[in-house]
Parts: sequence; structure tokens; C-alpha cells
Amino acid sequence: TGRWLAQRGAALVVLASRSGVLGRGTAAEWDRIRASGAQSRLEQCDTGEAAHVRRLLSVSVSGVWHAAVVVADAMLPNQAATGLSRVFAPKACGTWSLHAAVVTSRIDAFTLFSSVAALLGGVGQTNYAAANACLDGVAAHRRANGGSAASMQWGAWAEVGMAVRGAASERMAAMETASGLTRIGLAQGLAALDAGTRHSLPSVLGVVSVVWSRFVAGCRTAAPAFLSAFAGQSRES
Repeated sequence: TGRWLAQRGAALVVLASRSGVLGRGTAAEWDRIRASGAQSRLEQCDTGEAAHVRRLLSVSVSGVWHAAVVVADAMLPNQAATGLSRVFAPKACGTWSLHAAVVTSRIDAFTLFSSVAALLGGVGQTNYAAANACLDGVAAHRRANGGSAASMQWGAWAEVGMAVRGAASERMAAMETASGLTRIGLAQGLAALDAGTRHSLPSVLGVVSVVWSRFVAGCRTAAPAFLSAFAGQSRES
């Protein structure tokens, strides 16, 4: 996302994370950002801490892009307050802190990386689905009050993100076979990101690659009403 912003003409790209250092395997992307001519820097910021967010956004910014995530999956009987708070802190609390920090500013973009879990649910992910639904709510609230906002309910990406690492990748591969949910290619995802940030589109957009016939067939009961239009489809969309 940082490279994409730099290539689109961003004058300054600030990447912030809990550690404040580049993630493993991202050095090449960082080099591309720096080669683009955009000013670039790394900052340490835990979005679950409101003071960190206020410090980060104490300077003027033209856009905010929020992709922080922590997962603590467990089936519903095993969910506890600790699992909820761990997931809600960077997602829901972080989003609200970002919103509060720029609520009086005119910014061009306030883009939130939500999840398809907020749209379709996810086994063992009640806390994650609820936290992402908070992002969708903040985006709708900002747009209703004249602010810029887009909440992208992403499915799993094929080349970057959580679903390409370790056990999560193996679990995603098994899920694809069983459910019909497939991974989003990098070019597809960036095209969706470009479209999603246009103010003419809804504030919340679901972006997921699905073989609908397989997905609907996997529903334990009849297809949910809001998916009935896809029940007869057999191609990927």
C-alpha cells in the first residue's frame, strides 16, 4: 500500500507499526518507496494506545490508511475478555483514535482495512468479525457527516498479508478447497483499492474472490437472503 501511494504521487509516506521497524521480507518494498522520490520514514505507533496515535498525527496529514491487526481465534465458548481486548485494541480502538485525531481536519482519504469476516463471518473469529464491523461503522459515520472514508472488507490476499505466512497459509488453502473462497491477486487488490477510495462509491465495500456455487453449496442451510442472487452462479467473481 505504501508503494502504491508513492507511485500515485504521495509527497510523504509514513509507515507506522507497533515495533517501528520494517517487517521481515519487506526491505525491497521499502527500497521501491524510497526510489519513487517520495519522502519516507518509519514510526513506532501502537494504534491501540490513543496517546501514540495523537503523537503520530500531531503533524498535518492528507490521508490515513489503517491496516493494523491482531488475531486471537477461538470458538465462541472459549472466547474471553482477553481475546476480545487483544483484537479490538488495534482494530476498533485504533480506528476510533485515528478518527478522533483527524475529525476536525479536511483529509483526502481515511481508508480502513476491514475483513470479509465482518460480512460473511469466520469460524472461530467472532471477536475479529465484530472488531472489523466497528471499522465499517466508523466509515459509515464519517461519510454520513461529510468526511472522507472507505472501509474495505478484504478477503485473503495471495501475495501479501497474513494469509501467505505459516499456518495461516495452510489453513487458507484448506478453506479455499472447502468453501470456494479464493485469494485476491495483487493486481486485483490494488485495482479494488483504487476503486474503493473514490468518494462516489459506498463507504463500505466487500472485496473477496469467490466461487459462488461452491460457497453457497457449503452453507448448512439455504443461502442467506442477501446472497440469493449468487445461488445459481458457477463462475468466479
